[in-house]
Amino acid sequence: MPILIILFLWSTLAWSVDIPKCEDKIADEKVKKGFTAQAGNRTLEAVDLYNEAMKLDPKCSDAFYEIGWSFWKLGEWQKVVNTWEFALKLDPSHKLIPQFMPAAKENLKVVNSGAKTNQFRKNVDLFSQSLPEESPVKLSLVNRWQSYNAKAELKNDHYDQDIFSPKSVSFSDTGDMAFVQSLEGAKTLFFKSDGSEKIAVIKHQFNKKAVEALADKKAPFNYKADPKMLKGFTGKPVESIVTHDSKYLWTTYYRKNYDELGQQTSAVAVIDIKEQKILRIMGTGPISKYIEKSPDQKWMAISNWGDNTVGVYNISSSKPEEFKEHQLLVVEKKHSLKNLKANRDKDCGFCVRGLAFSHDSQFLFVTRMKGGGISIYKKGAKDQFEFLGTVMGLQPGPRDIHFSKDGKDIFIGCNSSGTITKVPFKELVALFDSQKGKKIDISDTDFKYAKKFVGLGVRSFKVHPKFDYLFLTSNNGSEIIIAKSTDLSVLGRVPVDSYPVGLSISPDGKYLWVTSQGKEAQGGNSVSVFLITEYLKNQIKM
Repeated sequence: MPILIILFLWSTLAWSVDIPKCEDKIADEKVKKGFTAQAGNRTLEAVDLYNEAMKLDPKCSDAFYEIGWSFWKLGEWQKVVNTWEFALKLDPSHKLIPQFMPAAKENLKVVNSGAKTNQFRKNVDLFSQSLPEESPVKLSLVNRWQSYNAKAELKNDHYDQDIFSPKSVSFSDTGDMAFVQSLEGAKTLFFKSDGSEKIAVIKHQFNKKAVEALADKKAPFNYKADPKMLKGFTGKPVESIVTHDSKYLWTTYYRKNYDELGQQTSAVAVIDIKEQKILRIMGTGPISKYIEKSPDQKWMAISNWGDNTVGVYNISSSKPEEFKEHQLLVVEKKHSLKNLKANRDKDCGFCVRGLAFSHDSQFLFVTRMKGGGISIYKKGAKDQFEFLGTVMGLQPGPRDIHFSKDGKDIFIGCNSSGTITKVPFKELVALFDSQKGKKIDISDTDFKYAKKFVGLGVRSFKVHPKFDYLFLTSNNGSEIIIAKSTDLSVLGRVPVDSYPVGLSISPDGKYLWVTSQGKEAQGGNSVSVFLITEYLKNQIKM
C-alpha cells in the first residue's frame, strides 16, 4: 500500500458564517447532511453530498464554500482554489473565502514545488537529525516516550501506556523537570528534563470525597454551579505552567469527562511539585485552554475556549488557598452555551486560545482562532484589565502568541494559514490609544509587520531563550520547523511523530520537547525529546 499524503486540518478551521443553506429544498437537505458529515470527519461522504447539492442548485455558493474545506482536508489544493473562486463569483461579498484563499494558494504552490512537507509519519528513528545538514541549528532525537510500540528495540524508546493523547509540555523554572499533559489519559507526567526517566504520575480522577477536599465550593465569576461535579469527575489536562519559583504546577482541564458539550464550568488544578500532589482545584470558564502568568508573578490568565472569555486570577500570595478570581474578560461578546452543536471544536465562538503578557505585565494579548483577530487589554485603575480593541487583518487562524526575548516584538503562529508573523509591540498598542474598544483592520492602514509562510498547520511554537530562533510544530507536516526570529526565514525542518501539537524548550536552551497527539491508526501518541545543538559563534556547552 502506498504511503498516503494526508493534509489534516482541525475542524475548527472549516467553519461557515452560519449553517450552509441552498435555495432548492432537496439541495439544502444535501448540503446540511454534508456539513454534518464533514464535522464528523467523514470527508469523502461530505464531498459526495456537496456534489449532489451543487447539481441540484448550481448557484448555491454555500455548497461550493463547504466542499472547498473538504478538499482542503483531502489536500486537493487545486480543487480548493477552483471551487472557492467559483463561490466568489456567485457571492462576491463572501467574508471568509478571502481570508483563507491566500493560504490555499500558498499550499498549492508548496505541493506543486514537490516539497514533502505534509507526509505523516507513524514514528521517527531515534537519533535522527534535522535537515538540511548545513543548518546552523541541529536537533537530535535522544529520547522518546510512546504507547504504540511495546517491543521497541532501543532503550531510549520508552513504551509507556500513560502516554495517551499527549497535548502539551512545560518545564520547571530550574529546568530539571518536564511536565507532560496526557489529555485522554487524564494524567500529568513528571520527567527528568533530558527525558531519560519518568519521575511521577498525577491522576486527575476525583471521587466525591476528593472533590469535597480539593475543589472550590462555588463556581467562579458568577457562573452557575455544576452539581454533577460534586459527585466526582475526571479532568482532561490540556495546558500547564509553573509558578512561585517552581513550587506549583497549574494544569487546566479541557473539560470534565461527563460534559461532552462543554456547557459546564471547567477547572484548573494547582499541584505541589515537590510533594507531587494536587493541593486545590479552582474553577474556570467552560473548556479552559491556555494558561499564562504575568512576568511580575501577580496574575494568571486562562483562556476559555467555550464562551469567548478569559479568566484573570490573583496569584500574588504564596499560599494556594489565597489564590482568587480577579476579573472575567469577555472577548467582544460571550458565546451562548444554549443550543450547542456536538462539535465544540467548531462551535466555539471566537475560539479564544493564546495568551501573552507584555514584559511589564501591563498588557494582555488574546488570540482568536476563529475569524482571526488579536484582542488587547491594558491594566488600569484598581488593577482592572480594560479592553483596548481587536486588531484584524493579520493572518488567518492565530493560535499561539509569544513575545520576543527583549519584549519589543510579538510573534503569532497562525494555524490555518501556516504562517508566523512578527508585530512591533509599541506600534501596535499605539494604534489603539485614540480608538479604544474598536476593531482595527491593519490591512486598511500603513501599519508594517512581517509575515512568513513556514508550514502547514502551525500549532505551538516557542522562542529560544538564548538564541534568535523560533521552533514551531507543523501538525499537518509532522515536523518541527526552525526559523530565525529576526527575519522569519526557515533554517531547517525536523521529522517528528504524527500530528505534533505541543512544544517547549528547557530554560537553559538545551532540550526541546514535542508532544505528538496523533490520530487513530495514523501514528502519534508520543513525546519526543530533542537535544538542541547550536553551531554558530555562541555554542551551547554540552
